[in-house]
Amino acid sequence: MKRINNSNFELLKDVIKELEFNYNPDSCQNTEKLSEFWVETIGEKIVNFAKFYDFSDDNILTIVCSDSYVSNELYLEKDKLLEKMNKKAQETGIKIEDIKFDYKKWKEKQHE
Repeated sequence: MKRINNSNFELLKDVIKELEFNYNPDSCQNTEKLSEFWVETIGEKIVNFAKFYDFSDDNILTIVCSDSYVSNELYLEKDKLLEKMNKKAQETGIKIEDIKFDYKKWKEKQHE
C-alpha cells in the first residue's frame, strides 16, 4: 500500500506513549465497598431491581434501576438512602454528595 505524501498520520505507538493511565487502587476498593453498602442498605430483594453502577469523581453515586417506576420510588426515598449510605461510607472516609437513579442504563448493566 502506498503512503499518502500529504498526510499527517501519526504512528499508533507514538500516540500510545502519550496516553496517561490513571489506575487508582483506592478508587476500585471504594467502588467495591459502595456496592456492598448499597446491597446492605437496600436489601437483597430490591437489589434485583436497583444496582450500584458508578461513583463519580464529584462524589455522586449512580444507581441503575430496572424501570422508571423503581427509579421514581427510590427517588422519593433518596434523602433517607443518602443518609444511610453516608453513615456506612463514613467509616471508610467516603462522602457521598448525591444519589442519581437511572433506568435507561439498566440494559447496559445487565451485559456486564
